[in-house]
Amino acid sequence: MKANPSRRTPTQKRSKERYERVIITAKRLIGEMGNDSVSMREIAKQADVPISSIYQYFPDKNAILEAIMQSYFDEIRIGLNHFVNCCQSKEDMKKGIIDGIDQFYLAFKQQPTLAILWAGLQANPQLKALDTQDSYENAELITEKLCCITSKSDKNEIHNAVLLLLHTAGMSVRLALDMDAQQASKFIDEYKALALLRLEALF
Repeated sequence: MKANPSRRTPTQKRSKERYERVIITAKRLIGEMGNDSVSMREIAKQADVPISSIYQYFPDKNAILEAIMQSYFDEIRIGLNHFVNCCQSKEDMKKGIIDGIDQFYLAFKQQPTLAILWAGLQANPQLKALDTQDSYENAELITEKLCCITSKSDKNEIHNAVLLLLHTAGMSVRLALDMDAQQASKFIDEYKALALLRLEALF
């Protein structure tokens, strides 16, 4: 996903420290109260950073949320690249899907604020488009690998199937978070079963 061109990246040590304080503080506040309930002034106050310094790096609050979510997207992309490089067979792909869904769900469980941050992303048309773009790029990585290990020749079919599974993972996980533990476990297992069935059909 491409960063907002209007968002500057700090280069000096002091600037980087301020930048990180802003990110950490905004992540906490937005995660606790929601994106609409947090102002740039409140972020500056809690981070103990002059508001003028924040505007040097972030033109608005959405740019801060974008930077926060970009870090999550980057983590996912690193893990996905590692998986794609190691995946050599259908069994590897099946195991990777199960492990990936479990890890994604665990990340939301261990970081309760993540669901709120993700909701803020989805509520903004511009940031939602960036999330969609990230799903397309992740789907392309997996599609290329699947095309190497399956006899299916229809790359478009594979890409559409992978894109659907990836983009609905977030919705499925957030829905599971609103269930009790036993129901959530069964729900996530059902999602994994559907993913494996679709994968099997691609081979």
